[in-house]
Amino acid sequence: MEIISFKYLKNLAIYSAILGAGCAIISLIPFLMPIISLFFLPFLGAIAPMVLLIKLDNFNSDENKTFAILGSISGFFICLSYCVVFVPLVFLIHLIFKSYYDYGVQYLNLFLSVLFFIMIAIVYVLTNAVLGLIFGIIFNYIKQNKQNV
Repeated sequence: MEIISFKYLKNLAIYSAILGAGCAIISLIPFLMPIISLFFLPFLGAIAPMVLLIKLDNFNSDENKTFAILGSISGFFICLSYCVVFVPLVFLIHLIFKSYYDYGVQYLNLFLSVLFFIMIAIVYVLTNAVLGLIFGIIFNYIKQNKQNV
């Protein structure tokens, strides 16, 4: 098994956190929130950080399971940064504008918040791991065909 450098993991975590925080800010628009949180981040969230990792940091791997591991790490950090940015902003906006839809965030206690985060994180990690595996297969296929031409 290939050992992933700490530098690559740190950069992937930073790229994923920036993507998650940016999507959390965009999700404050009520009609965009379901699209971003239920489709974009779980199913397409791992692609942008991994492409940035490959392009900016010259990451290169021949093993597909490495991409699956990177996808799951990316999914966790996307979920973490999304929740850390989105929930407090919804609280603040709901304090200012009483008619703002609060997505049920005000009814969460500590136990439910942790349970909700764990369930969402599991979904994000699993879907982004599968997406990372598919991305790795396609990336290695394109890289091999580019060398054969």
